[in-house]
Amino acid sequence: MTSAGNDEVLWLGRARAPGAAGARAVRVRTRGAAPGPGDIAEEIDDPFADDDGDPWQRAVDARPGDLRARVAELELLAPVRPSKVICVGRNFRAHAAELGNEVPSEPLLFFKPPSCLVPSGQVVHLPRGYERIDMESELVLVVGRKASHVSAERAFEHVAGYAVGNDVSNRDLQKRDKQWTRAKGFDGFGPLGAFVRLTPPGFVPPAEARICGWLNGQVKQSAPLADMVFDVPYLFAYISACMTLMPGDLIFTGTPEGVAALQPGDSARVALDGLELAPLVTPFA
Repeated sequence: MTSAGNDEVLWLGRARAPGAAGARAVRVRTRGAAPGPGDIAEEIDDPFADDDGDPWQRAVDARPGDLRARVAELELLAPVRPSKVICVGRNFRAHAAELGNEVPSEPLLFFKPPSCLVPSGQVVHLPRGYERIDMESELVLVVGRKASHVSAERAFEHVAGYAVGNDVSNRDLQKRDKQWTRAKGFDGFGPLGAFVRLTPPGFVPPAEARICGWLNGQVKQSAPLADMVFDVPYLFAYISACMTLMPGDLIFTGTPEGVAALQPGDSARVALDGLELAPLVTPFA
């Protein structure tokens, strides 16, 4: 097989079978919808193993391994294992304004440690003793091939797929520390959809697609990708001019206005309206 069907969507996750040791990369094929409990996941070799390869084609062509099961029968993990998680701050003007900040003249970058990542559905325990910890709904890019000094015009050739994420943020520490390592870096502060929507090189997400966030069922955030201060091609070129991006690395692209404070017992949901992505639901304790 050399290509997916026109109406077929390819999803990538990582999972562990009950009683089995070790995680496996798994592929799910659907007719457009995000993987559901009854869809079949099949083990494949890691499509990000080749620094200069094409993860889309590797995932399409991969021979299935021994593991084959319904999604509901598996323990889902964060779908990728990035070497780094890069984030963009204040990339929506209204969000910068709601926190009393100026819009940066260049992308404002920071890191989250890979240990922050948890899949949809996993409970995140909020650290105690702080006044405010916020949810931040974001579109997340998955790097597909090694990228250094990539031009904006060629950025989408290096994007393997998309997910939604939640850049959970401790405002107390963000103000106190000035730099954001602790504020953004707690374990569990990077919930991520359980499956990445893999896309062929050159795929461009629709600018009118809206990043949306709910807290306890109430809409808190909704803005089109077109409202980004710095768009995806610009971000990719800007970041890769500074550091080499590796397959599986993640780029959190910024959050719209409407960030909301989290409390134990809350449930946050993040989705993209206009391009089907695996939804992200995170209960907090």
